[in-house]
Amino acid sequence: MESVELKPAPDDGVLPDGFYVTSNKRTWIILNGEKIEVKNVRMDCCIVVDPVKKEAYSLEPRKVKKGMLVVVGEKGVIEEEPGFRFMTSPVSTERPTYLVIRETAEELINVKRRGGRVFVAAGPAVIHSGGRDALAELVRMGYVDVLVVGNGFAVHDLEASIFGTSLGVSLRDGKYVHHATHVWTINKINSCGSIAKAVELGIVRDGVLYECIKRGVKYIIVGSIRDDGPLKDTITDMVKAQDVIREEIVKGVDLVLVLATMLLGIGICNMLPYHVKVVFVDINPAVIARVYDRGSTQIRGVVTDVGLFLRELVRVLREYNG
Repeated sequence: MESVELKPAPDDGVLPDGFYVTSNKRTWIILNGEKIEVKNVRMDCCIVVDPVKKEAYSLEPRKVKKGMLVVVGEKGVIEEEPGFRFMTSPVSTERPTYLVIRETAEELINVKRRGGRVFVAAGPAVIHSGGRDALAELVRMGYVDVLVVGNGFAVHDLEASIFGTSLGVSLRDGKYVHHATHVWTINKINSCGSIAKAVELGIVRDGVLYECIKRGVKYIIVGSIRDDGPLKDTITDMVKAQDVIREEIVKGVDLVLVLATMLLGIGICNMLPYHVKVVFVDINPAVIARVYDRGSTQIRGVVTDVGLFLRELVRVLREYNG
């Protein structure tokens, strides 16, 4: 097979015309007759090559520096053909949800037994639907290594601890309490300086982020244009947020649970190599189909209420663990 064609980047963040755009599949290049695997592969990136070190790696176009050697065209590039997948159907509507939950529990146990890492991306619906305690228990049981959430999730998790509400509605009886409780929460946490400080001061005494802080679990809070506040812990620079998440992915990830968050789910799936298993839970099957259609074909979609999913998942894990 012929060697890849390399051209220097003409400027910072600018690539040569016709540069090779990566997929999320395992990829190799042929360089002077030698087969070299591309490191840290993810979709929609370029391949940068160091001929002296005989190294190739995928890199986001915005990170490319002038003069870097970039693969152009498809000559000399080999992509792995998809083989066995974690679960077979992208969307699970025809199979009983409890079977999918049991399979997910077994996979969580297997990943942790071999020293793997589990990422969880969660949306505010986890709090609204009553899944907060179950997700906190998942952290407490040691099944979460990295938590990625939006400002909304973080605010409502903290609001539940301080006021017992989520977006002003009581989580105990579902009755309306006050429309301002989430904004008061932001002010109270920011007055402490950080979520960790609020935990230290005893203002936050339970919840998902509380468990992360107490157990040293990495949590990443990502902002958006619609955020109230935001919390001081929230990363409002989207490029920085991508980089922070990507750094954790490069360290290693074996299983991702996406819990009712299309935006974070798509963003994280776009950064993952094909071999990483993803369980995507959402009440709307169109959300899962959209992620699948965007190229993340390794996902297993579970169409169900996320609160019910989490509570049953924790119950099954307890059953397995005796």
